[in-house]
Amino acid sequence: MSHSVSLSWTASSDAVSGYNVYRSTTAGAKQNLLNGTTLVTGTTYTDSTVTPGSWFYDVTAVENGAESSVSNSVNAVILPAAPTNLTLVSAS
Repeated sequence: MSHSVSLSWTASSDAVSGYNVYRSTTAGAKQNLLNGTTLVTGTTYTDSTVTPGSWFYDVTAVENGAESSVSNSVNAVILPAAPTNLTLVSAS
């Protein structure tokens, strides 16, 4: 089963080259840069590689190689798929 998390944010009030999007197990930790070396130029991002668990997302603004502090963190809880094909083996 594939999962995804869609994010949106308000643009920086300053002129910026783009944004970095991070996924972490702790709010504000910047553990995993999701967009790699390519800055996000809009104000939306979809994480299509997320797996079941509790994840925090943060965004930073980038201009001339300088990165802002992190935005507020948001938390997404992705639940695992439910088991299927339950069968009664015996009853007495």
